[in-house]
Amino acid sequence: MTARAKRLCAAALLLCVLSGGVLPVKADTKEYRQQLLKAYSSSPEGSSATIETCLEALETESPAHGVLWRQIMSDWDRLNHSSFSSSRSLQEGLAQDDSLCIVVFGYGLNRDGSMKPELFDRLNVALQAARQYPNAYIAVTGGETSGVKGISEAAVMAIWLMNNDISEDRIILEKESLSTTENAKNTCSLLNQKYPQIKQLAVVTSDYHIALAATMLQTACTYSASMQGGREMSVVAGASCATSTPVGGGLSTQAWGISVLTGTKWTTGSTASAAQKEMEPEIEPEFWAEAEPEAYFDDSTDY
Repeated sequence: MTARAKRLCAAALLLCVLSGGVLPVKADTKEYRQQLLKAYSSSPEGSSATIETCLEALETESPAHGVLWRQIMSDWDRLNHSSFSSSRSLQEGLAQDDSLCIVVFGYGLNRDGSMKPELFDRLNVALQAARQYPNAYIAVTGGETSGVKGISEAAVMAIWLMNNDISEDRIILEKESLSTTENAKNTCSLLNQKYPQIKQLAVVTSDYHIALAATMLQTACTYSASMQGGREMSVVAGASCATSTPVGGGLSTQAWGISVLTGTKWTTGSTASAAQKEMEPEIEPEFWAEAEPEAYFDDSTDY
């Protein structure tokens, strides 16, 4: 028996154990996807063998989905080992034209529609990045999280940037999102529809939030490119403002977010509201989106 065959048998046995001892005739690809999310979120440094076994089994069942999930897992690991959380400015060497887009994640507004200090901090990092790359677009993403109807995080961020001499024609507004997964999905969709020149993405947010934000944005773009015919866009850089919130952890929340974006049923004990609270601690629960683990992208295939 070849090494590959042995790994596939191991995957089948794993599914047998998980299903109570009954070996399925043909494994559901969703089970492999669930195991990928569980394995990495529980032990990112010690799960490489399990992840490779599941990816090979998934590639056998569905080559297209295997390729997609190999990319998702690679990017998840890459972005969680980046230095974005300690970088207060973008790295040198990014595209100097309008193929670069700086994506600034919003932060819950005060009840009167004004910005909280942490959002000012994110914008100051974004302003430095916009000046560093003067031809890049700046996408500001965030919906209505104040008590004032019609005032969105994106709108107030755009006004602040324009008041600091950033040209309006460089600013892209995404003003519907109420969660990090929605920030990622809606921004990806908007860039795909209206800005075909954009290929590189740089994320700006808070230090504790940047691994989650970058992973969600990359997952949304990868899934769209693979399943919906969108173009490839890559998160290549990030910069963050410093906060007193501890950096690190949160892999189970990231796994839940990936499950939402890919339509993979989340089977842990975590509830949607608990994950949402960890993702958006600054937003009052009444403003949260209905965040159930269903795919945000229409997909007619049996996925």
